[in-house]
Formats: sequence, C-alpha cells, structure tokens
Amino acid sequence: MRAADRETAIRAAALRIFRRKGYDAASMQEIADAVGLNKGSLYYYISSKQELLVRLFEGRAEQVLGEMDTAASRPGTPRERLRAIVRVYVLGVLRNLDAVHVYVREEHSFPRTALQQVRRTHQAMRDHFERVIVDGMRQGDFVERDSKLATLALLGTCTWVHRWYRPGGRLTETAVADDFAERAVRMLCA
Repeated sequence: MRAADRETAIRAAALRIFRRKGYDAASMQEIADAVGLNKGSLYYYISSKQELLVRLFEGRAEQVLGEMDTAASRPGTPRERLRAIVRVYVLGVLRNLDAVHVYVREEHSFPRTALQQVRRTHQAMRDHFERVIVDGMRQGDFVERDSKLATLALLGTCTWVHRWYRPGGRLTETAVADDFAERAVRMLCA
C-alpha cells in the first residue's frame, strides 16, 4: 500500500474508533490493528495519538469556510445569501459526520495551538452568518433581532444534524441542507 493510501486508512480508522469509543478510551494498538499494522509501524506515519487527532481535521473546516466565503460574497439578496451559506454549512457537517461528532465531543483533547486555529475558522464561519443577517436586517429582509443570538441559534441548529442524520436514511444530504436553508430564512422573517 502506498504511504498516502496508508495514511488515509489510518485517519479513517482513527476517526471511526474515536467516534465509537471516544478519544481517551481509544488506543494506538486498536488503530494499528484496524489498518493491519504493528503498533510500532503506526508511528512511522504518526508520532502520537494527539497528532493523529489534529490531523483528522486538517483542511476540513477550511474547505467549508472557503465555500462559505464564495456563497456569502455572491450577488443576491440577504435571503438568497443566507440560504446559500446555510446550505454549504449543513452539507459540510453532513459530509463530515464522524469528524464533527468527534470534534464536538473531544474539543477538550486538542492541543492549544490546534484548538486556536479551529476556533479562528469557526469564528470566520460565524462572521459570515452574522454579516448576512445584519445585511438582511438593514434591508428589511429580516425582522429586527439580535444578530449575534440569531447567528448562534442558526449555527447550533445546523451543527446538531451530526447527532441525528444517518446516511442512507429517509432524506439525502441535499434534501436536509435545502430544508435547513429554507427554515433559516423563515426563522428570520417571522
């Protein structure tokens, strides 16, 4: 197996094990076993369990943020832009279910510098939501509300899908994202 493929397999196994057992209860031996390596060989690819935890999230949130940047800056009404960023965010959560679940549960296990980076990315996401909401309030698209509270309510609702969504279930990722986008607009127009 090529090194890149092996690293991908290690990350996938770690994500499954961290989600199922929790970061603290998972062992490097279990991860090595899951990918058919000796524990010592696993350390060729990764130096520690904590480094592995951090590497699981590399690029994921930044990719969603980039898509949100595009959606938030496109022309259109605040309602259209809100639909677009909610849709992108929900799809980001749904396409990274295991990672979101592990992050929400294991945030305390991240080293300080990695956690600071993740929090900066999440703040940038919140800023996109809030800017669109404020624009909508100014233009009369959304009723007068506390923009920070509305932002947190929307993000909490959108993030919570990681707890109940099951791939292959009744609704597709796209159907859920589209529904949440419409609900977000209706919530602010009420």
